[in-house]
Amino acid sequence: MDYYLNLPYTYVIEWSVLDNCFLGSIVELERNMTCGNTREQVLANLKEALASYIKTSLESNMEIPEPLNIKDFKGNITYRTSREKHYLLAKQAKLSGKSINAFIDEAISEKLLAHN
Repeated sequence: MDYYLNLPYTYVIEWSVLDNCFLGSIVELERNMTCGNTREQVLANLKEALASYIKTSLESNMEIPEPLNIKDFKGNITYRTSREKHYLLAKQAKLSGKSINAFIDEAISEKLLAHN
């Protein structure tokens, strides 16, 4: 059980205007959510729920999802798009003085940073 509890699961905690509290979930686990008045309370609730989930899953011989591991990724993505988007992408990359790959990588980085 300690093995699973020490894995770097992804916790998401956000304020909900609708519910007037913090809501939290663990990305790797389906159908889980908790709420609380503080981020700390939600995190404690999530860790308690994770421990309970792992215990029940081990007792029932159920598979326990593990977090994504950076070692499982090579940095290659096959991307398909329309001819028009490919053309516009190449055009914008050239105008920016970048390769298409560098242009896409920069655009992805900007989008990822906006979500963190």
